[in-house]
Amino acid sequence: MNEGNYILVNGSFVPMAEYRISLRESDGFLFSERIRAVRSAFPFFRETLEMIKQKLMIFNQTFPELTENDGAELKRQMERTLTKNKHFLGAVLSLRFRISEQKIQYSIQSAKNENIGYVLNDKGLYVAVFDTIRKSVSSLSNTSLGSEINWRIAENYPKDVASDEFLLLNTDDQIIEAVGSNIYLIKGSRIKGTSIYHGAYADISKPLMLNLFNKLQLNYSEKDGITDQDMKDADEIFLVSAIDGIRWVVGFEGKRYFNNTIRKINDLFVRSLLS
Repeated sequence: MNEGNYILVNGSFVPMAEYRISLRESDGFLFSERIRAVRSAFPFFRETLEMIKQKLMIFNQTFPELTENDGAELKRQMERTLTKNKHFLGAVLSLRFRISEQKIQYSIQSAKNENIGYVLNDKGLYVAVFDTIRKSVSSLSNTSLGSEINWRIAENYPKDVASDEFLLLNTDDQIIEAVGSNIYLIKGSRIKGTSIYHGAYADISKPLMLNLFNKLQLNYSEKDGITDQDMKDADEIFLVSAIDGIRWVVGFEGKRYFNNTIRKINDLFVRSLLS
């Protein structure tokens, strides 16, 4: 993705080439959040706004200037950022929040996305298990706040030449997620997912996915977790996030997968976000 030439900092634009933060501001970093822009729409905006509120609350902070009135001001500032950077089609916005001198500060950065909307990958992903560390269950393990350190560690390890994505394990050696994405397995009319009670990250797309499974009369379960054998027994596997949408997994170890049901789910996913 190509980053824009300007970053919005506390309501004012700064050229990216000139943007600097002080050591105090760096030490005051709280969290970041990303949101997809598709032309003039922000899919999952309401869910992202609620996540921002939740994270602020975790840090015992509020920021009503951006979050009140259903996030109207936040949306306006994101629209300004897209317009300033001439990202009128597909983009991803990165929102960062920090505290300095007991005040919340924020920045918004946009990057052009190669796809305007959500597009199912034609070339399937090859995945592999990352077993160097295990993610433990905690009160934050279902959020990015409690997951990002594991993701960063995994991303810094070299992948096998035949692998595109790592899958993370919990302390019970169950597969719980990919980096920044939920994982779902399809076997016939059944779908298996992962539970927050097993330490899995819960992407904001998950409530929509459960609704889509119900509409397609697919039986969803996550109580047993996902094992290596479950992966090998599955007919189809896919990853989902609010940023990347649905991504088809074509291979795991020696097993290869189809995407027949995934295509139906993806079609409904896209239509749901456009309605």
